[in-house]
Amino acid sequence: MTTMNAFNFIDGLDGLAAGVAIIGGVAFFLTAYWVHRNAPLTDYSDLATLLTAVVVGSCVGFLPHNWFPSKIFMGDSGAMLIGLLMASAGIVSTGQITSGLYDRANGIPTIIPILLPFAVLFLPLLDLSLAVVRRTALGRSPWSADRGHLHHKLMDIGYSHRTAVLLMYMWTCILAFGGLAFAVFPWQIVLAVDLLATLVMGLITAWPYLSRRDVQEVR
Repeated sequence: MTTMNAFNFIDGLDGLAAGVAIIGGVAFFLTAYWVHRNAPLTDYSDLATLLTAVVVGSCVGFLPHNWFPSKIFMGDSGAMLIGLLMASAGIVSTGQITSGLYDRANGIPTIIPILLPFAVLFLPLLDLSLAVVRRTALGRSPWSADRGHLHHKLMDIGYSHRTAVLLMYMWTCILAFGGLAFAVFPWQIVLAVDLLATLVMGLITAWPYLSRRDVQEVR
């Protein structure tokens, strides 16, 4: 239910929810594939890969029609259905993971099943949490609409509609594949790369605000 509402909340810009679902679905698909590659199984057509393939395939077909300026809207029912499929994909993908699949040198095998879903779905869940806290603090219903979402903040600091969506895509990629990398590569290397990527993306995201402040200080 939380993930369903989270995807409904981020469906505020054309192409945003569908693109985030594609990236998350690919991450969950790679997780399921990696599990099967490292487990003594011969059947690759399980529920996890099926669900993720459905999510990615449907959103890839839908995204060109939903890209700004959109010709078709996802709507509440579409966004919540995507959220339901993403939540299910996360459960069935990471639920197959056991500590025996990991190289002990990685050092953090036991937290991977918990880390992956939250890493993949971090932005929608963060946006939902901030919206609920913000609206509740103002004495409003958590479900009342406003322009305080993360994607609206990007547009407020100067990004165009399309650029704001692309930035959200890039953040989702860093979080989703950065979390997935912990299951494959030594955690020290992954942590260093993730921190560097986060720093670079943080500077890119804040650049309009930083450049505007520099101009004001010069004046």
